[in-house]
Amino acid sequence: MKDKVYYDESCYVCSLEINTVRKKGESCGIEFIDISSSDFVSSGQDFETEMIGEFDGKETTGIETFRLMYEKMGFKRSVAFSRLPV
Repeated sequence: MKDKVYYDESCYVCSLEINTVRKKGESCGIEFIDISSSDFVSSGQDFETEMIGEFDGKETTGIETFRLMYEKMGFKRSVAFSRLPV
């Protein structure tokens, strides 16, 4: 099963973030799915209010999606730092 990150290409911030990491992410096995595409069919999830992903068959939301995406791309130390209780 492929890891997935759902994003909104029509959102400036989302598209900037994803387009910056897309090549590295895809080479690490992450599929990026544009929810603003006419081909996209929603399965009832709330894609409008937070980032949603699927990693190892489990759904993630919000910051955890970003953490797992960056961890998968090899940024394990940065992700570990983001988990510290500050």
